[in-house]
Amino acid sequence: MPRYASTLLATLFASLILFAGFNTVVDPFGITGAPDIPGLTGRDTRLLEDGGRVHVADRLARGEDRSIILGSSRTVDGFPSEAENWPGGLYNAGMRGTNIFELTQAAALAAESPVLQCVVIGLDLDEFGTHSKAKATYWLSALTDGNRLFSLARVALSPNTFGASVQMIADNLTGGEPRVPWADTYPAGAQRERYENGTRGIYRWYLGYNFDPERLALFESLLDRLTANGVQVTGFIHPLHAWREEAMWRAGRGEDYLAFRAELAALFERHADREPVSACTPGGSAVLWDFSGFQPFASQPAPAADQTEAHPAFYEPSHYLPHVGADMLERMRQVRDTGPFDLAPFGVRLTPQTAPASADAIRDRRAAWQQTEDGQAVTQLLDAVIAGNPAPEVSPPQFLNRDDRTSVSDKLDAIAPAAARR
Repeated sequence: MPRYASTLLATLFASLILFAGFNTVVDPFGITGAPDIPGLTGRDTRLLEDGGRVHVADRLARGEDRSIILGSSRTVDGFPSEAENWPGGLYNAGMRGTNIFELTQAAALAAESPVLQCVVIGLDLDEFGTHSKAKATYWLSALTDGNRLFSLARVALSPNTFGASVQMIADNLTGGEPRVPWADTYPAGAQRERYENGTRGIYRWYLGYNFDPERLALFESLLDRLTANGVQVTGFIHPLHAWREEAMWRAGRGEDYLAFRAELAALFERHADREPVSACTPGGSAVLWDFSGFQPFASQPAPAADQTEAHPAFYEPSHYLPHVGADMLERMRQVRDTGPFDLAPFGVRLTPQTAPASADAIRDRRAAWQQTEDGQAVTQLLDAVIAGNPAPEVSPPQFLNRDDRTSVSDKLDAIAPAAARR
């Protein structure tokens, strides 16, 4: 019996070593530094699997970036992976389907490095709802404990990694590619259908939305610690196409959204007068921009029913194209005044002083847009949706717990001081 048991244990141990070794060599998330095998692992088709949490967290844990931009899929799709003309370079650390809990962890992890000078972060109501807290590969990544070596071990032993490894090899053998969410041309009507279905769905989502003040407080703890340690934080509220914004208003969330803008403005103002070690945008240590609210570039008409040419700014109502993000970066740096298509206004510095007037301007722009042919079309669409009395899209609430707060607090305590950044 002892010999059988030892043989079994040795077999299990050898199997684990082979399993981990396979994942380490294939390296689907691009974190181990294993050399490429031509024809098998040469193309990193699974690098951003499950939103890219493993890959992004590993890069942040290495601490080599002077500036990072954080956010959800709107950041992933709406900005270049490495922005041009940003002083010192800007790494796109966006993660699909993320929220303020994961974004706080990511920013704090990056700030442990004294190299980091600037954090740019995309925000909107989505990030502060109770509908989500973390995606599956969050638990594998360095976002959890901030330890890159432990993350490498978890990733190597994960069945999720094995699945991504097999898929990556299959992609290399067959020529498969990860899905790209936009195209230059579409089948006639495909874009229009995407806009209509997206607007119907997001209306139901807003009906079930639940804002969590604790998430806003968690974000303020991050903002406080970063700015106190010399890191400049530039926040921006994501632009949304007018169709999605109208769905939000018709679901009764418009005034909630304006109140949220005002709260964010006050939050940034409380930390704006500190001295950043090396500012990337004008305006102090905590700067907030707003690119939402029926601005002209986001109110371009939705694709026509027979249109095949891509919409010039949004591939669907929630997601803008990378040239829009590039213009936003220039606007935040105040090297341009107008937006895509040379339209103005484009972005507004949001402070407690400007928030009331800008809220009135949003109401005025909405009222004017509603009178357009495009505005009347979405009004009719939403009238039909509302007449059907749709059920709200409600997810089980995921509130922050003590372990979540401890995890964030530990990372905040590990942030490099301002003196180390000079």
